[in-house]
Amino acid sequence: MRRRPGTDYPVLGKVPYTNFYCDDQPYPGFFADVETRCQAWHYCDIDGRQATFLCPNGTQFSQVVFVCDWWFNVRCELSPKLYVINSRLYGKPTEDPTRPHRVITKELLENIFVKRK
Repeated sequence: MRRRPGTDYPVLGKVPYTNFYCDDQPYPGFFADVETRCQAWHYCDIDGRQATFLCPNGTQFSQVVFVCDWWFNVRCELSPKLYVINSRLYGKPTEDPTRPHRVITKELLENIFVKRK
């Protein structure tokens, strides 16, 4: 079955104005814009700044894998329910990042790199 550009999938030439705002999102990340039928997507950084991008014609932003994919692989209408996936991007480290590191001493280096005669 043949599909028609503009009817079966969007063909935008420039990023349109929409009502998507990063301030409305509970966490930073990547967000498909359903008002553009997911051809546009937004990156919300950890400081609340927003950058908007457009997928090439024939593709839509997949909220599942955070990339532009062929329109027939994307279920745009489900995107808002998948925004929560972004919560995994900036998770807290599992280990304490301030724990002391092993100190490399001359003795340790000699044990690692055994002297050859």
